[in-house]
Amino acid sequence: MRLNKIIIGLMLTSFMLVAESQDIAAAKAAYEQGDHAKAAQLWLALAEQGNTTAQFELAKLYSLGQGVEQDALQAAYWLEKAASKTATSDKNSIKQPDITALTADSDDVADLPVLALSEANFANGMRLFQQKNYAAAYSHWYPLALSGVLDAQLNLAAMYANGDGLSKSDAKAVRWFTAAAEQGSAQAQYQLALANANGNGVAQDDALAVYWYRKAAEQQYRLAQYNLGFMYANGRGVTQDDVSALLWYERAAVQGDVDAQYLVAERYRTGRGTNADINKAIGWYQRAVEQAHSRAMYQLAQYYLQGIGVSKNESRAFDLFNLAAAKGIVEAQREVGISYSLGRGVRNNYAKALGFLESACAQKDSQACYQLAVHFDEGLGVKADASRAMPLFRHAATAGNVDAQFRLAAMLSQATEQNIDDVEVFNWFLKAAEQGHAQAQYLTAIRYAEGNGTAKNDTAAVKWYQLAAEQGVLFAQYNLGYMYGAGRGVAQNDEKALYWYTKVAQQGDADAQFNLGLRYETGRGVRQDDNQAVHWYQKSAAQNHLRAVANLGYMYEKGYGVNLDERKAFELYQQSLSEQVPRALTALGLFYKNGRQVKASDEKAVELFRLAAEQGHANAQYNLAWMYEYGRGVKKDLVKARDFYQLAAEQNEPLAQAQLNRLLNL
Repeated sequence: MRLNKIIIGLMLTSFMLVAESQDIAAAKAAYEQGDHAKAAQLWLALAEQGNTTAQFELAKLYSLGQGVEQDALQAAYWLEKAASKTATSDKNSIKQPDITALTADSDDVADLPVLALSEANFANGMRLFQQKNYAAAYSHWYPLALSGVLDAQLNLAAMYANGDGLSKSDAKAVRWFTAAAEQGSAQAQYQLALANANGNGVAQDDALAVYWYRKAAEQQYRLAQYNLGFMYANGRGVTQDDVSALLWYERAAVQGDVDAQYLVAERYRTGRGTNADINKAIGWYQRAVEQAHSRAMYQLAQYYLQGIGVSKNESRAFDLFNLAAAKGIVEAQREVGISYSLGRGVRNNYAKALGFLESACAQKDSQACYQLAVHFDEGLGVKADASRAMPLFRHAATAGNVDAQFRLAAMLSQATEQNIDDVEVFNWFLKAAEQGHAQAQYLTAIRYAEGNGTAKNDTAAVKWYQLAAEQGVLFAQYNLGYMYGAGRGVAQNDEKALYWYTKVAQQGDADAQFNLGLRYETGRGVRQDDNQAVHWYQKSAAQNHLRAVANLGYMYEKGYGVNLDERKAFELYQQSLSEQVPRALTALGLFYKNGRQVKASDEKAVELFRLAAEQGHANAQYNLAWMYEYGRGVKKDLVKARDFYQLAAEQNEPLAQAQLNRLLNL
């Protein structure tokens, strides 16, 4: 709530002491609502017609430069005109109040010498006040105020509130504001409400403050409307009520109160006290921007930047950010820096970007510190310097910036091996993961799965893989499929494994495509389907996934899902040779052993069988044993033959079991 200090304008406010015409009422209303230019126009027309009150009010406007250019000569001219007229007619011009607000019998005692009521002259008091002859001004106003002249009561209240020419006294200010308020002065009612709300000169009383705010607000006094909205918004003196708060804020906003316009915009944006309405929010932000409200500039810039409720316009967004930044809005300074860095709505300029980001970071804007760290980390407009980037990342990360937490963890993980603190790395990844950072969730899962920086925990790994997978992290989806397939950290479930592998495969991942092909070939977690197996092997092989190439060769060799084609199979086996896939090595060995599609070579066959056998491939072990038994491509050695038959037989290779039984019974 704005706790406005009483200003000179309040002290100089004057109301008609005789029945007011419609023009005078209009001028008075314009002045009270802050439209000084309109008030000046109305007062001038009346002053030129000889209206004393208008002449006096016009003098005031010229003196203060309100609605007109400040001009001491014009002020003096109109003040003299008013004073010369009132000097002879003052006795008859004082309007006696219909109520006896204060009487000579009151216990009020003047603090300075005063004139007799018959000698008191309001305009003379004004002239003396302008000359800073406060005691003389008081001598005129006090008897008038005591007799019920509203303007004199207001001015006395202001003098006591500000201590002009006498000891400051909030209590006496309240006394005179009360007298004026009870006569219907909206200004006095507003000031009296402030006094009650803040406990100045009277016991603090929110309920009474609300009473007087409402009185003034109902007279269209916009400051009172704003503060009444505040009281409803915060439940002070009334039951908290966002609907009523918006009603009064909006009434003040309609009258041009810029702070109210901003708050009304915020409430329409968030749907507080009303249904959210982005169009109304933008409309009020724009009206506040027209009055140079810095926060409204920043918020409206965000809408233009994101294209929400308005056509996306990065240039317009930059202009608004720049205006708000010039008014000291730290977040706007940050956004200007980012705009210069990215060339967003303005030509890229790293030097200017650094200037704005450094300014915002120095004011503790964590996102600005993060962006500044990125510049030092990546060498954007400045020499790359990890030693300068690290503390900035740490500052922003400690403040809760999720991107900074992730980047800090990544930097720490890349330190020299002897300096890596895996526990700290894990903790920063975990903090970012808990804020929803997808890559951090994936890396947290990996560290749980591997027990890196934390205790190994497959269940926790599955949890974080799941969260990252749901955000579209491909490797997390793949690993989640693996965890379901292997039953690690979760009940083994081939269907769910298939679901995640399929999801990844459809995004073009060669490993997932290979695994999906293997599942369709073997019928694991899915109905066996050679055509689907070939489909996925081909997609993976097209990305030079050599295990998929090898398995596709097998499908061509056997005619599974494709027409049998030994030449194609041989070529695919050869293509996959560097990967040393046991199935392909064994099949290729048989091609060389039997002279199919290639010149027969027992030595080459033995070489290929051995490579596969060393990887534990049962059929390769059987074939290598056979070559040793019969001395094909290698010196005959029944002991080695027996040993390789034994290895294959232990894997339930039926031919090896038969050959081993025969060999042992020789």
